[in-house]
Amino acid sequence: MRLLCRVAFALVACALVLVPASALAGGPALATFGTSWDGPTHDLQHIVDSYLGVSGALNVHTDYVGAHDGDVDWVGRSVPALLITEIAGNADTNELGWYLEDGLTPRLDGVHDGVVFYGPQGAGSSTVVVFPNDQTKFGFYLDTHTMITTPSGRHDRIFFTNRHYNDPGLNGYGAIRAPYDGDIQALVFDVSRWKGPNTWLVCFEDLDAGAPITPATSPGIGSDDDYNDFVFQVSSIGATPATTLSFGALKARYR
Repeated sequence: MRLLCRVAFALVACALVLVPASALAGGPALATFGTSWDGPTHDLQHIVDSYLGVSGALNVHTDYVGAHDGDVDWVGRSVPALLITEIAGNADTNELGWYLEDGLTPRLDGVHDGVVFYGPQGAGSSTVVVFPNDQTKFGFYLDTHTMITTPSGRHDRIFFTNRHYNDPGLNGYGAIRAPYDGDIQALVFDVSRWKGPNTWLVCFEDLDAGAPITPATSPGIGSDDDYNDFVFQVSSIGATPATTLSFGALKARYR
């Protein structure tokens, strides 16, 4: 069943901006793309064209944050509320969540994070996320609920919008292509021009982007690096007060 949660709050000002979690030293961080195993009509460019209602307005290979000199890593900072809407998702096991971006390795402990969407909800689902204060830095994670073995043992396969938290290369055994300091698992596009101020499109790859790219003729081994596996819009919101709900109570709804 799709979840639709609307909680309105009075906001004097509303902004979602880029803040420098860490500068992209040495120039842009470029993602490597493969051919989607889902077929040409389901690749990211088709998804974005359909979402924007115009073909080619954004080039998914070149127009994401981090692809240009002077870009900084994408980290959100907002007033207390964001509206997040799922655009496309290709696996019922994928779970989307947010985490506090405080310079430390993300702690997914129910205190420093929260679930946004569970896998079965589907495109069109919307959720309001409320943060404890208007200077909260945050990112998003994708939990694929896939267990892997790494040098430090077995753990869930979880990917983050901040690439520096993603282990380099296949299962953390070392990158085979740039960037070498963290796999790019999510692409972020500024879509404010089409969808209203302070609106972004986030596109996750749910397989290890550090793995060898496998052709569409041989899916199931490696990765297709198509970044279409969980696509969602995030924007700041403002509304007339309708419901008073504490931060803890709202989080509890999604745990």
